[in-house]
Amino acid sequence: MLEEEIRPSRAYYGLAVVVFIAGWVLFGWFLFRNLSGISGKLQQVVVPGKVELALSKPGEYTIYHEYQSVVGSKIYSAEKNLPGLDCALVSKTTGSKVALSPASVSSSYAVGSRSGVAVFDFRIDQPGVYELSAGYPEGQEGPEVVLAVGQGFAIGIVTTVFGGLAIVFGSMAAATAIALVTLIKRDKAKKQLKGRTSQYRPIE
Repeated sequence: MLEEEIRPSRAYYGLAVVVFIAGWVLFGWFLFRNLSGISGKLQQVVVPGKVELALSKPGEYTIYHEYQSVVGSKIYSAEKNLPGLDCALVSKTTGSKVALSPASVSSSYAVGSRSGVAVFDFRIDQPGVYELSAGYPEGQEGPEVVLAVGQGFAIGIVTTVFGGLAIVFGSMAAATAIALVTLIKRDKAKKQLKGRTSQYRPIE
């Protein structure tokens, strides 16, 4: 039985392997590209103290406690749970206080040298400049810590991860399909070739 007469070629098995490996490479690139820049969507502030936040869109926001963080050239490291820190948010335009509520979803992240956990949610109806103040109760001392404020940050991470998984499973499905179709067609071609050659047996 001549191998060159059997179609498709065995090279398609190699193509299936290439597609599978390419899927994982693309998965790694996709995660690196998206996650490396996603932390830039968070505004970092160092507290205790007061700081102004420029919030450009209305809607829901989350305040995270970045217990592992880098601000400028300074490294911050703190306990994950931060008891005793009082926070308040006020609109600089209207002077009205914005209600802070405990984070409705227990979300956390670890991107590069930064790790954080959601502590507060709040909603604004108008974009603008808001003053975030945070401090320890009178008579109580505590370390400097980093808070990070962002909108849709956790959803962005989830979307990125699921997008990466879709790439992996898509490449696996494509590679499997290529390998199976090649196997079935080659098996069929082998049987047809065997049937043709059996018709021409030598005379004994």
